Amino acid sequence: MGYISQVFWTLIGLETCLQRCGSSMLNTKEVLEETCQLETFSPRCTSLQQIYITHSHYGHIKIGKCIKKDFGEFGCMADVTEIVRRRCNGKSRCQITAPDEEIVRTKPCVEGLTSYIETAYVCIPELTSIESCSTITLDRQWKYITSTQIEKTCMAQSQSMKIEAPPSINMEITAAIINEETLDVDRAYVMLSDDTGNTTQIDISRHSPTSVNVDSSAVYIIFENSKAILLFGFRAVGCKDMVAPDFTWIERQRNTLTIGCVHNEYTWQVKCIGSKWIGFRGNCTRQTEIKPDVVNPPEVEQKPPPNQTIFTKGIQYALTIGITVLFCVVVITSGFVCLKKAEYKAKASKGIELQEMTGDYSNTWKATLMRPVTNDLNNPNASPQQFYVLNQQNDTPIGTLR
Repeated sequence: MGYISQVFWTLIGLETCLQRCGSSMLNTKEVLEETCQLETFSPRCTSLQQIYITHSHYGHIKIGKCIKKDFGEFGCMADVTEIVRRRCNGKSRCQITAPDEEIVRTKPCVEGLTSYIETAYVCIPELTSIESCSTITLDRQWKYITSTQIEKTCMAQSQSMKIEAPPSINMEITAAIINEETLDVDRAYVMLSDDTGNTTQIDISRHSPTSVNVDSSAVYIIFENSKAILLFGFRAVGCKDMVAPDFTWIERQRNTLTIGCVHNEYTWQVKCIGSKWIGFRGNCTRQTEIKPDVVNPPEVEQKPPPNQTIFTKGIQYALTIGITVLFCVVVITSGFVCLKKAEYKAKASKGIELQEMTGDYSNTWKATLMRPVTNDLNNPNASPQQFYVLNQQNDTPIGTLR
């Protein structure tokens, strides 16, 4: 019993761990690349992820792969992030060859200076599409948005992004800084506000994602514009409301259910672990209501209605089996008696045939052997007209048969 209990709780823990491991998809790593003249920028992500450009600049930026000497002209550059995002964001791979006509038209530097493209990108899960700051409704699958999406759709209209889960279901929120390589600050802060006015602050480190569980079915995301690009992950966690069994009442306090019987004071509790209610489950049986004493008229014996069965199914089955067994015994006994009679007659017939062939009628009287005689019992040579039965002891006739 102890082994089974240990296995059960191990499986519960494994399920909880697997549910939480989904947030590991926010462990992104920003990649910074320089694309020199006559080279091609070709980022790639796995089939389950997509490219997200954190920034892209074109110009005479700094000493590195494309520029080997400083001529005092560093710093001239143009922000071409939106151009590169249009071509690469949302794809698992893309290509931009330098010099690119649209990018070169920005002309950030004087002619003659060597210019190149510096691009930073990350591979992230598929993003949820947002239109006109609409509410995001959660289920048990992860949904992802970026702070850039919130800024363009909600904050541009002086609104907050609302995240909503089914009633009585909590939310798990994970946030990560995805441009950590090019960011000059170490932390970012986000405020979560629910419908009752309660607020929760999320402190997001530059080097690792942050995850929180919110005991609310709806929150608003509030943050200030900053250079940090945040990737948010949301999903609904917890257990759905339980339907009250017969003759019970249920009271829920987030992840704890109190269940009680209607007819007595018996109660018990179960807790939400992962997405299942775990714990002891009692049983409330219906109790007969107590009525006041009244004088009842004398009971009259009532006959069962025609369609009411007097015997239960069990008694009917027993009667059927008993009758069948009795019938089988009668048939077998009758067959056995008939068989014995047939054997007896067969033996008697063989004995008569043998005595008629040998002429010896003195061995037995059980086979009812008969000797032919005449009317004169003392004359054995007379013509046979009568038969008599001989006695076994003295061979004297004991009866005559005509």
